[in-house]
Amino acid sequence: MKTINGFDITFDFSKLIKIADLIYFDGPLLSHYMSEKGENYLFHWVDSDDVYNRWIVLRTDIISIQQYLEKKINLRSLTVEANDGFVYSVDIDNDLNYTNIKAVPVAALPEDYIPTEESFYTFKVEDDIDLSALSKKYSSGILEIHISGNDVRYGSMPFNKFALIMPKLEEIRKSMSAKYSNNIKKAQQNCNNMVKQDIAREIALDTNYEYLTSMAGSVRIILKPVNQQTSFTSTYSDDFARDFTGLFISGYSKESIQNYSETYDKQTIKKYSDFMSYLSKERLSLGIKWCNVGTNTRINHEIDIKDAQRILTNLSDFEYDTKEEIKVTGRFYSMNIKTGSYSFESSEGDDFKSLGFLDETRRQMAFSISFNKTYQVIIERKESEQVGRSPSIKDVIISFVEYNE
Repeated sequence: MKTINGFDITFDFSKLIKIADLIYFDGPLLSHYMSEKGENYLFHWVDSDDVYNRWIVLRTDIISIQQYLEKKINLRSLTVEANDGFVYSVDIDNDLNYTNIKAVPVAALPEDYIPTEESFYTFKVEDDIDLSALSKKYSSGILEIHISGNDVRYGSMPFNKFALIMPKLEEIRKSMSAKYSNNIKKAQQNCNNMVKQDIAREIALDTNYEYLTSMAGSVRIILKPVNQQTSFTSTYSDDFARDFTGLFISGYSKESIQNYSETYDKQTIKKYSDFMSYLSKERLSLGIKWCNVGTNTRINHEIDIKDAQRILTNLSDFEYDTKEEIKVTGRFYSMNIKTGSYSFESSEGDDFKSLGFLDETRRQMAFSISFNKTYQVIIERKESEQVGRSPSIKDVIISFVEYNE
């Protein structure tokens, strides 16, 4: 490799987080990294020998990277106009050991290490973040929300779009968290109160997220559970993340939507439908990932722009069916003996009313009903509802007896 004239420095490159490989051919040739402080670096491969690969590292900014990816400037400009007036050189072996680290004035670089005037970007960005590095660093599961699509650039998007996405996602998370917690509590009914309290506290921490950072590479939001406890066995956070991420892919199948509506509730499905409508309207794609190195759990789901309408079609055809029995005291104020249809209102001081039909057995007894008497009735109520439409309610009286105070 060529000799580089520069100043030996100490720089811990291993702490940088890879955001994307911008150029890749049998291995990365140009990669985007970011520091904990949000500083942007480009690693440009320039040379190698039997032991090392040599990289020129440029400290730059997200606007310059965007301009490069949009072919407004070339890689040569990024190099010779580096933010600091100099670049770094570093040699990296196959075990990722960083050696021979130097700060090098741009003018001192070998000409072969400086890109040509034709070095405009002509590749497709493959911008996968290494979530495992973040998971190791924080000893926690990491949730990534990846937004791309219409008007989304590398590392930025219109605020009016972004400002609506996160609240909609939080509404879904909150709805699912409450139901998830209730489901776990039901399964732990035989535990003593102290154990129940510990479980409830752990679930609350595992199913609530805190913001870590935003990343470039389209737009990425990095979150982690509030829980600070390290675990090497499957946790509530992994289980909930599996359900949370899985909800977004459930729309591809009506059977999956049905399963989620039974495990969670119709409010969750409604919020999911509202979120998908927003993605479709704004022509946005969503990627959602979960990585927990400690428990070896990795989940990855993506919803492309073209899939949103298919999901919305499945959701619009989906009906919730819920049944309940209602016991109420009151009076009949209309009755059709032939058809069995009735009108009934409560006398218990509320505004409850029921319009429906008597079941077959009660229909045979309809002639005995008197409008000036009070009855205690049991109504079987079936409620059907399609997403985005008003519910349809069918009431059937399955029992009535005269009520004497």
